[in-house]
Amino acid sequence: MSANAAAAAGVLIPRRARGWRMGLANMLGKENTAWWRTRRWWTQCLIALFFLNLFTALNLRHGGVSNAVNSFLMIAATVAPLAAIIMGQDAILGERLSGTAAWVLSKPLRRPAFILAKLIAHGVGLLATWVVLPGAVAYLEFAVLGKVHLPIPGFAAALGLAYLNLIFYLTLVLMLATLFQGRGPVLGIAIFVLWGWMITPLGVALADVMPWRLLMDLGQAEAILQGQPLPTAAPIIATALWCVLFTGVAIWRMGREEF
Repeated sequence: MSANAAAAAGVLIPRRARGWRMGLANMLGKENTAWWRTRRWWTQCLIALFFLNLFTALNLRHGGVSNAVNSFLMIAATVAPLAAIIMGQDAILGERLSGTAAWVLSKPLRRPAFILAKLIAHGVGLLATWVVLPGAVAYLEFAVLGKVHLPIPGFAAALGLAYLNLIFYLTLVLMLATLFQGRGPVLGIAIFVLWGWMITPLGVALADVMPWRLLMDLGQAEAILQGQPLPTAAPIIATALWCVLFTGVAIWRMGREEF
């Protein structure tokens, strides 16, 4: 009997993964169901289209193409991460506070798989709803309303940086949610990091090791859109390393959590 036929017949198919991958497929299926078989995905799509594309259209009508592009990138850098912060902290804290995490981890599920399933599912969901969809709509807005065809490779690269920015905040709150028991510290620290660039001494001192310059540095953004050499690749490398570090700490801390 094939896997599809067995599933259709209601037959349970055993998962034979071992090690850190034990339970990953089942947990990932559960997280994907929460994303794509509920109203979450279209709610996130509507919110993203409102903030990113409605304001882009208004800027194209009243401020010109250059202002609209800068506005799109700024909103992607400062507003979109709020979705990652809110959903990421709830993915861990919500289950810890409700007792669901303890129940799930009593099953054949390794703790690294618990963290990675949430990271993968939320990462894919955010990519589709906050990067790909609004990015495609924005490109059409620039072409139809602004009469400008931005270089596709450059625009795709800018969207890639927007996604890296989102993953930074997603992994940050996943880590913080394993370190703290309450929502206050998790949300407070994450939002402070998000808006830390506004504190001038902090923004200047940490500019090259934080994600703030990925999209908010207009010179960097312009170079990416035009396919020109970047002024510096340090923020990209540093942000990617932060994501790996945050994920590693979250897995390490979850492995020491007592339920």
